Amino acid sequence: MPRFLLGWLLGLGGNAIGLLLAWALLGSDFQINGILGFVVSLVVFALLSAFFTWLVFKGLDKKAASVVPLTGVISTFLALLVTTLITDGLTINGWGWVWGTVIVWILSMVIWAFPGPWRTYRSERVTGKGQ
Repeated sequence: MPRFLLGWLLGLGGNAIGLLLAWALLGSDFQINGILGFVVSLVVFALLSAFFTWLVFKGLDKKAASVVPLTGVISTFLALLVTTLITDGLTINGWGWVWGTVIVWILSMVIWAFPGPWRTYRSERVTGKGQ
């Protein structure tokens, strides 16, 4: 299985846990509307989240590592916003926008902290010139 697909599936699982946790903690401010609505919203959210993350990273300078966490929050918010607009599976009101974004973003960060084969980076090798 390609690494990017394995990583996306891991992200999908993390997003599912994040959305369910936000729903469980936030009550009427963050509603999931049925199982089918949840599945559709989850897939749409995961695709949008990956797209917005790529889009925001593309616009960043390579040396802007200090704003990387902020890009995740922005991408999560935008993905939640568009998901609620184009699907019927999620309904977010009031403080659910703030706390839902934070909960889903934190869960996605925790999931990505686990090392594994889905990582696309490679360790840099030191060349032995002159040794």
